[in-house]
Amino acid sequence: MDPSISFEDLAIIRELFPGKLVVKGVQNVEDAKKLADLGVDGIVLSNHGGRQLDRAPVPFHLLPKVAREVGSEVEIGLDTGIMNGADIVSAVAHGAKYTFVGRAYLYGLMAGGRAGVDRAIEILAEQVERTMKLLQVADLSELRPEHVTQLTRLVPVDRHR
Repeated sequence: MDPSISFEDLAIIRELFPGKLVVKGVQNVEDAKKLADLGVDGIVLSNHGGRQLDRAPVPFHLLPKVAREVGSEVEIGLDTGIMNGADIVSAVAHGAKYTFVGRAYLYGLMAGGRAGVDRAIEILAEQVERTMKLLQVADLSELRPEHVTQLTRLVPVDRHR
């Protein structure tokens, strides 16, 4: 980790790299707006699975506001907290273009190697499809925030209230 890296370094990266530029690890609306203003192609809301930053903001709870602020300017990905297909559907409904899925495929890998990973992907796909059918939605592009609610299982407790 280099604490001297800043938003200004994106200009250098952009010069060196002609492809799509996506920044992972965005944890607040202000940074998302700044990155959009700087012309990145995408952002990934992430606290890196909470492993290193277990008291950081929950990306899923940032998603609706970030999507309202910059969703028309950049693609938004979501990492952290995706445990099943319904989580994927909910993230897309709230403005994510895609999600990362870390634990599910790792569990599959540990349980059955490549075949386990393939099965984990099948399970996630089945869950996405089932959730969409229950919502009476035929295509991901039809999903809207009003289709789902945000569960509170990952909401930090505010002990100062």
